[in-house]
Amino acid sequence: MNIRSLRLQNFRNHSDETVSFDSPITVIYGNNGTGKTAILEAIYIALRGSSFRGTDKDILKNGKPWYRIDIETDSYEVTSVYGVNEYKRKYFLVEDRKSLRLPRQFRRPVVLFTPDDLRLVDGSPSRRRKYLDTFLSQYDPTYARQLRRYERALAQRNKLLKYTETTNETLFSWNVILSDAGTYIINARCDYINKLNQSIQAYYRDISGNNDHVRLEYTGYRASSQQLLHAYEHSLARDQCAQHTSVGPHRHDLEIRLNDRPAEEVASRGEVRTLILALKYREVDIVRANDEVDPVILLDDVFGELDEVRQNNLLKELDGLQIIITSTHTIGREGIAHIYLAD
Repeated sequence: MNIRSLRLQNFRNHSDETVSFDSPITVIYGNNGTGKTAILEAIYIALRGSSFRGTDKDILKNGKPWYRIDIETDSYEVTSVYGVNEYKRKYFLVEDRKSLRLPRQFRRPVVLFTPDDLRLVDGSPSRRRKYLDTFLSQYDPTYARQLRRYERALAQRNKLLKYTETTNETLFSWNVILSDAGTYIINARCDYINKLNQSIQAYYRDISGNNDHVRLEYTGYRASSQQLLHAYEHSLARDQCAQHTSVGPHRHDLEIRLNDRPAEEVASRGEVRTLILALKYREVDIVRANDEVDPVILLDDVFGELDEVRQNNLLKELDGLQIIITSTHTIGREGIAHIYLAD
């Protein structure tokens, strides 16, 4: 599936902008602040159903009461509109059917790189957990459901922990849900990290040109639902003192290691960028193995610190996929379409 055209109305700083995608690789270039990332955001909303960087109110162009996205692919068309009714709820229109959420059968896989992804290395554990949850939810509907179950049960358990009279009997039903959903989440995360490790090091070496050792590690451990249930019950006294749940997948982390040391301690800026690019390469492999439709690749300012050789290596690894890139400058390579956004 390829995107043919996109139209934005009252979206971020775009009043009315139409972009055509006539080549497998398109570079949208211009000065900072011209709305390049907004185009990627609109594509993401039309293909996935939500934004990767803000709320609908944030997206509205200043002073405008509504925004609209129209995207045409070689398979179907999607319209997303926000703000036209009294409830100001976003809706999607696909094949003459209106819905408040983008139907799952029309959601398409997307592999996205933004500068914010560089914070995966030195950011908070919650940022890395969100990365795992977002990716796994994209192609595993069961994971998304179990994650919602877990988050609802966690909120209820934390609420009850504020009362001194709370016992394990009081918490039993929530502990059971947490242990059941938590087991699925942990096992899915461990399986995904194992898949990432299969070739992330090879990709890193291809990009960097050196023989550094790269490995991802999950700080949690595989456990049966019964073992996890026991952990929740055993932590009651500690959790009541802290008034929040101290065990479970919401406390786990993804550790990125470079040469057997935490990358956040030893990796340079260039090495961090290379690590994240290698991670994105591996995402593409996994998506293609798990989905009948190839992913669309959205790269926001990815070439900022890459030399020409590494730029060409990056595009070579993604050959055959539709790639949409934002940049402050053109990219000198055959077969690339360029779209200039004026100030």
